[in-house]
Amino acid sequence: MALVPYRTCKLFGAIRVVLGIRGSVVLVHGPRGCAYHIRYLLGVRGPFSGLIFTTEMNERDVIFGAGDKLRNAILQVDKEYSPELIGVLTSCVSSIIGEDVDSVIRSVKDDVKSKVIFIPAGGFEGDHIDGYKEALNVIVKELVSEPEKKLEDSINLVGLYRFGPDVEDLLQVFSKLGISVNGILTVDSSLDALRKLSEASLNVIMCEASGFEAAHLMKKFYNIPYVYSTLPIGITSTERFLLKVLEGLGKEPRLPDPVEKEKRLAIEEIKKVAEHLRGLRVAIISGSTRVAPLTEFVWELGMEPVVVSIDRLGEVTLELLDMVVKEHSLSPRVLKEPDFQEVLDALRKEKVDLILGGLYERSLSYELNVPLYDIMHSEERTMGFKNAVTLSKNILSNVKNWRHESQVEGFRCRYGK
Repeated sequence: MALVPYRTCKLFGAIRVVLGIRGSVVLVHGPRGCAYHIRYLLGVRGPFSGLIFTTEMNERDVIFGAGDKLRNAILQVDKEYSPELIGVLTSCVSSIIGEDVDSVIRSVKDDVKSKVIFIPAGGFEGDHIDGYKEALNVIVKELVSEPEKKLEDSINLVGLYRFGPDVEDLLQVFSKLGISVNGILTVDSSLDALRKLSEASLNVIMCEASGFEAAHLMKKFYNIPYVYSTLPIGITSTERFLLKVLEGLGKEPRLPDPVEKEKRLAIEEIKKVAEHLRGLRVAIISGSTRVAPLTEFVWELGMEPVVVSIDRLGEVTLELLDMVVKEHSLSPRVLKEPDFQEVLDALRKEKVDLILGGLYERSLSYELNVPLYDIMHSEERTMGFKNAVTLSKNILSNVKNWRHESQVEGFRCRYGK
């Protein structure tokens, strides 16, 4: 059956995980296009400066193998760039021919200063979520060390891959709660911090599609409990998330006065914004982790979530979404792992006024002549009470600008419909 896919491949997810580690590089054992196109895509999504090397496998390599080429590439990258970590990832080509990457890495172990790990990442083996999972599992098994001590009121954030200010803002929120962030899997993390993940008191799953397996492993190996909740986007989801973390640490599930005041101020500001957005019909197109909190945030802004499209279901996606929908008496049309045409048809049928999505939804915006707010961009501030206000104002500005441009200049649909 011919489909227009709404998910990318396993290699993409694995690359994002590895490049979240400071001092790391990726070496893709495959044709040049795999490395080029993923690096290009990451650059389009937001600020990006990671190094993605390739062995540039060719037709001859597919027939005879390219173990020597891979070995020489590892030695070259280690010598010329001196990274702390080299993540060697297979592509479709090297996975199909069954290249013995493990033996190549063992053969160079004593000749390089970098730590070298192998992550099977053939694109046909799964989608980007499978890539996240595979990479996280390898990191937990190969990089995390036995704890020298246990840190009280300390957490790890598991499954956080998005570069940008959201991470810094989230750390500040935890600081106000008296909670220290011991480590992050993996964005903006160091190799040393990854080794010490075992010292945390609690794991907090940030990506419920990909973080559970790594959390299970750390519970098995190091007896670290874990919690999950809706991602802290919007007022209700942020409060729910923070109380869940406090409860997981054995603390009283109550926001301290400064944070409670911050919440109340945010509620008042959002009420002002909601007056201008009330009644808009919204489509939420997202990965599993953001679907439930975004649906709730749309409701907080007085808008109506009429379509919820989930590119890949996670462990508890539908559980969290169902909780939000029932709590606020919502009735969106839910698309589970759809292809592009299914999404387009649903948006047409529901006559949406606004799309909350990412870069991939630009063509939907042009096709339907409705505004798109790119909430997935890495520089977007989305988490916490203060950022709920920022996000609401940005959405309103986006809608106003779209209306102005449509009225003053006129808008021609790129696809002529």
